[in-house]
Amino acid sequence: MNAVYDHIIAILVVGMIFVGAVVILPTMSFVNLQAVDQQQLRNTALNVFNAMLLDTGEPANWGSISNGTYYFSADGVERVGLAKTGDSAFYLLDPDKVQRLDETNPLGFLSYEEMRALLGLQSYGFSLRIIPPFNVTNVNGTKIDEDHSPINETALDQKTLQYAVRVSYLDGRPIPNATIQATAVYTDKKDFAMTPPHVTTTNAVGIGSDIIPLYFEPWHITVILRVSVADVATIVVTFGKNPIKIIDINMVGDNVILTRPKDAPNADVKLNSIYFLESGGALNSLYNGTSQDHFNTGEGQHCLWNNTFSGLQDYDPVILIFNIETVPPKNETEHPGNQEIAVAGPYQNLLGYTVFEYGGSPKSSGAAVRIQRSVIISGMTYTVELTLWKESL
Repeated sequence: MNAVYDHIIAILVVGMIFVGAVVILPTMSFVNLQAVDQQQLRNTALNVFNAMLLDTGEPANWGSISNGTYYFSADGVERVGLAKTGDSAFYLLDPDKVQRLDETNPLGFLSYEEMRALLGLQSYGFSLRIIPPFNVTNVNGTKIDEDHSPINETALDQKTLQYAVRVSYLDGRPIPNATIQATAVYTDKKDFAMTPPHVTTTNAVGIGSDIIPLYFEPWHITVILRVSVADVATIVVTFGKNPIKIIDINMVGDNVILTRPKDAPNADVKLNSIYFLESGGALNSLYNGTSQDHFNTGEGQHCLWNNTFSGLQDYDPVILIFNIETVPPKNETEHPGNQEIAVAGPYQNLLGYTVFEYGGSPKSSGAAVRIQRSVIISGMTYTVELTLWKESL
């Protein structure tokens, strides 16, 4: 009898083991397969990230002007790499290449599908974000733009610039003791003026404000704020009173190119002077216009004006300031021309105080990996974030 019981017990134990194996092993295998897939996805993402950030690409100057033309051709790019040519430092990116990711770039861009093909990612999707080191917003937390300015326009009527901004970490925590350097460029239609840099710091809740005297009541004013935290800086360009967009300012290498923006007014324009702001905050004179520096913003023209300034890119310019004058028609000579100010970084809509995004978005809730790296672009620190996912078949 004992032997019979032993056999019965043995059969039950073997059965339990079999049932457990049938139930548990597939689950374990599925988890292991998920882990393997996730690791493979991460390895692919790392390889793509290194190709983007450490390789100069082929040709190495694929983001710059070539063959005497100011228009970029994606057909000439054989291999994508954003690293700066001729520099041994890691994660130092070439601004000429980075700006080719801006699909609003009037000098041409590399599309998402073209980038995917060059990187061999036909079975994958990705998105790339360039993130500022911290946030600079209006005091109420809204984004600073042409419709939401930190400038008090009522104070301008009293020949005074008054502004207030909030500085915070990307997670929303306020940053006290951030340094804000403000430089104003403005006009009253007849005279052009710039203030020397005025420096202030943020308080305990991250609010920074200042009151700066002006030489005259401005008709148009642009204020450049350089905000720095522990030697890491970002640039904010803000407008007050009559923002007018007559020209788009572009820079590729040492070349400065003016192009006609969409819906620009038809005007005869005279270029009076150009200034540039270095990444370190110094403001420099670049060019004084001549009698030859005239152009018209009428329809049918794209490239309005261009010039090459040897060695300009060595200064890491982040903002170009143009003092331009709209010339009155001949039958209105009794009215003086209106001086206006057009301010734009060489990489407008790309490397400002906002998050720049390039690429696609996942079409399902499947697995994705995200990796980040700090980089330097034109002397300024940014975080580049890559998200990669497997495309469903």
